[in-house]
Amino acid sequence: MTAGTFRLAAPLQARRYALRLRLLGAIRFAIPLLIVANLGRVPLLSTGDREAPLLLNDLCMMGMLVLGGIAGVTRRSFVIDRVTILALLFASIGAYSAILAIPRYGITPWQLVISLAYLARWLVYFGFYVVIINVLRDDDILPVWRTLETTILAFAAFGLFQAAFIPHFAQVVYPNARVMYDFDEQGHRLVSSVLEPNMAGAMIMLVFLVQLAQLAAGARLSSWKPLLLFAALIATLSRSSMLGLIVGSLIILLVRGVSARLLRVAGSLGLLALAAAPWLVRFANSYNKLRIDASALTRVASWLRALRIFSDHPVLGIGFNTYAFVQERYGYLRLGNGTYSVDGGLLFIALMTGLVGVSIYIAMIVVVLKRCRRVWRAPGVSVEFRALATGIFAGTVALCVHSVFVNSLLTSFVMEPLFVLWALAFGLARSLERPAAIREVPFQIASGMPT
Repeated sequence: MTAGTFRLAAPLQARRYALRLRLLGAIRFAIPLLIVANLGRVPLLSTGDREAPLLLNDLCMMGMLVLGGIAGVTRRSFVIDRVTILALLFASIGAYSAILAIPRYGITPWQLVISLAYLARWLVYFGFYVVIINVLRDDDILPVWRTLETTILAFAAFGLFQAAFIPHFAQVVYPNARVMYDFDEQGHRLVSSVLEPNMAGAMIMLVFLVQLAQLAAGARLSSWKPLLLFAALIATLSRSSMLGLIVGSLIILLVRGVSARLLRVAGSLGLLALAAAPWLVRFANSYNKLRIDASALTRVASWLRALRIFSDHPVLGIGFNTYAFVQERYGYLRLGNGTYSVDGGLLFIALMTGLVGVSIYIAMIVVVLKRCRRVWRAPGVSVEFRALATGIFAGTVALCVHSVFVNSLLTSFVMEPLFVLWALAFGLARSLERPAAIREVPFQIASGMPT
């Protein structure tokens, strides 16, 4: 009987292993498509003052969900962790609060569709996290990380070329775009393929902080990589990205301390910045980045407006992505992309989903941070894993700081690398031991329901 069982099980295990490898290959193919970003847009929904296009990357993420679902059916199990459960709760609160906005603010059915469409996009991108944690094994962690790193290095290299030779890149790509409504004129700032310097800065910052953690931990890293990302980060002239970088770097220093290798690279970066200082000062001054300008004052005004609206519905918020429509009920004009969100990160999440929703979102972040801390504190963990855990921790906190000034936490181009890093944190934690909160949930094919 044992021999017969073995003969039947071996082909099944082989098929499952082959399926996992194919899905892992699809993941490593999907991540580099992030480079396309805003260069591949298909008009889908419109509110009159704002287009809600379908991106090539959106289609890629949808495809990954389909592949992940097929793999789950084949394996007859899904991996469900606390972050996934919290994400589903957060999305449920967002949808419920948006429905409540119908009688409260007279939201029309079409406006509700627009609002829930972005919630659906958030779920699709989070679904990439779920797909990865269902495939990832210990020996896949570093290859997936290197795929993400290579993608952002290519993104930054193209961005440096664009900043030097293709100014006003968004208007070059989309000549009919309305300035201040669709894309701002950014001149020679690095916007790369996302066409927005602050989002480009957030993406670069996330990977750069992991590289700094690798340097601090003594992991293998070619010195040209952090030099390239640092130059690209400066070229964005994104103050929120630089502030996030400072906070993330301080976290790495507190966790890992100062190493000789980190000092050497920091010295090289300092010399690079010093040599370019005269040009950088002129460059930054031309965009009013060395003083409190109208952009900074506008953010303060938007925070105050958001707090006023939040005070009316602090428990469940005004509804996911309903802010532009709700503002009209308060007497504010709905003009362009800027009126659909608030540069406030967790403040914006609280505005949309209330204290309940933002508490759940913070709980998601805390779970990820705790996993990272467990990994770098555990004895016997490899240098590479310890560095990756430290960098993911620092990058997550840095992005929360970044999002205070730009709505980066809910932007798809930033969410994708963030969720990939969170999935790697799951894999790192599982490499230590299988936590009780992470479990395989089998289901019956006939009913499709958990058993």
